Amino acid sequence: MKFSLNVFFQLLVLVLITSSLHSQETDFSDRQAIITSTENFFIGDHTGSIKHKKLSMHPKGAYRYVNKDGEYSEFAFDLDSDDSDTSYKEEILSIEIYGTLALVKLRLAELTGGQHYKVLTLHKANDEWKITSIVWGSEITL
Repeated sequence: MKFSLNVFFQLLVLVLITSSLHSQETDFSDRQAIITSTENFFIGDHTGSIKHKKLSMHPKGAYRYVNKDGEYSEFAFDLDSDDSDTSYKEEILSIEIYGTLALVKLRLAELTGGQHYKVLTLHKANDEWKITSIVWGSEITL
């Protein structure tokens, strides 16, 4: 009886480890796809590349923010715009994945000084991770 319990627990541990490794593998491929989508977004934003914007952003997505006067504003992504913004450098702070939802937290350092933060919300649909919402705010100085 003692032997069979020992074997049972060893098999249970093996199954749990194998299951954990499989979920990490899936998480890693999703994480890589999210990083690629984020990189494509910044290539599009810095260069005006419509191709990269369409690779990374959902056509029904939107920017959302509260301005310095405390007023909420939002506007839809314009994937056909070749506007660019080279006034900042980006840094990924974290990536959180919850099934088919991901949050990418970023710090953007402005070349003129100061910084602001963005949170990209991505959803996975049809095996593609697309940015559906971008929310941001400026650094608070006290």
